[in-house]
Amino acid sequence: MSHVLIVDDEPDIASVLAELLGDEGFDVRVVHDGRQALAAMAEKKPDLLITDLMMPRMDGHTLIREVRDSAPLRDIPILVMSAGTLDRNLVTPKTRFLPKPFEFDRMLEVLKQLLG
Repeated sequence: MSHVLIVDDEPDIASVLAELLGDEGFDVRVVHDGRQALAAMAEKKPDLLITDLMMPRMDGHTLIREVRDSAPLRDIPILVMSAGTLDRNLVTPKTRFLPKPFEFDRMLEVLKQLLG
């Protein structure tokens, strides 16, 4: 069972994603900003990080930079889902962008590719 950390400040979106991914057999944890995500990853390293870009306290761009600069975390695949635009400097083979709105089946396909 893969452990997925969802980072989104929209509680409704985060809870729907958590429920859908849980139904698919993923172990899911939800936090609501980048700072909470870093604290959660210090407790338990996820197999995959799903993050929004626009969040209070620490946005997704800063979170991705922190993860990629951290030796223990830098190899975690990241799925960015946002209505915003991902900074091109953050695009790597282990970072994929999915614009909102999206179909859950498409997100699941990308997620499985990242974990593959």
